[in-house]
Amino acid sequence: MTKIRKILTVEQVLSFALSKINDDEVKNISGKTVSHFRKCSDHDDKDHNLYFDDAIKLDILMQKKGLGTPFLDNFGLKLSEEFKKINEFENISNVLINIGGRIGNLMDVTQDAINPAGAQGENISPTEKDKILKATSEVEEKIAKLKLSVK
Repeated sequence: MTKIRKILTVEQVLSFALSKINDDEVKNISGKTVSHFRKCSDHDDKDHNLYFDDAIKLDILMQKKGLGTPFLDNFGLKLSEEFKKINEFENISNVLINIGGRIGNLMDVTQDAINPAGAQGENISPTEKDKILKATSEVEEKIAKLKLSVK
């Protein structure tokens, strides 16, 4: 009975590759039997695992036959997914740092505006109000970017 493998797993890629190449080709390139590799393609068989070196050899064989490089493609896809997660985290971190800087600017502008030694004392002048509104808008803009980053 054919076992259904999870999509985009090494086991699924190996099962696909074995269906495209013959037993002698596998034995010649790896020194191992197809039976061994079928065991490796069974996720539940913890005693048989595909070695990276064997995956490279199978990819070379597949490429020579014009069938692509399924292991390399799968490996690249998994790395890309992880890099996206890392970059997403870094982007969120950068946005948070920018929000902190903008809040600091807003606090400085507001503090200057309400300072008794300021232009109109404790009253906020139209120019100071404008600076506060601009600083508030910058904070809001960074918060909007953070919301987009976490979606």
